[in-house]
Amino acid sequence: MHPMENPIVTEKPRKRHTLVLFLIWLLFTLAVVVLSYPRVKKSIDDSGVLAVLKGSMTEQSTQTNKRNVEVVFVLFPETYQKYAVRQERLGGSAYHDTFEALLAGPTLEILKSGAVSYIHPDTTLRGVTLSSRILFVDFSKEYLLSSDLESARHQIRRTALNFSRVKDVVILVEGKRLT
Repeated sequence: MHPMENPIVTEKPRKRHTLVLFLIWLLFTLAVVVLSYPRVKKSIDDSGVLAVLKGSMTEQSTQTNKRNVEVVFVLFPETYQKYAVRQERLGGSAYHDTFEALLAGPTLEILKSGAVSYIHPDTTLRGVTLSSRILFVDFSKEYLLSSDLESARHQIRRTALNFSRVKDVVILVEGKRLT
């Protein structure tokens, strides 16, 4: 026999030995899992941990579907008041959700305080873009039907300027700058 053949012959029993040990370990682990599973499952069910985790996950998912935004409505005659509103997440940004809340108008609670909106109720948001700290807010043509365009403009400006990153606002109607 050549000296080169000896390492090959000695490795075959070593490989078999490793394979046998692995199979023994696997069978032992499988036996432990099978025998202890019912007891572990009962313990977990009795502890109520899964119910708590399930409730926590549900609570987190409902919280992430809403966001707190601040919008400005008008108290008669010409006082502008900031209100916190819990808004569904409709857009990708807080800017978008804030203006959706503004266009939705005051909630019943805000109406009871005497606040109103001068923005026409059929107005829809076409888009919101922040560029160089200037917020461009694009509304549908129904915005022009607002009963008091100047008060509506103030509502929009004051709502937008609540954001620390916004230094100015440009109002667009159907993509065209409002003059």
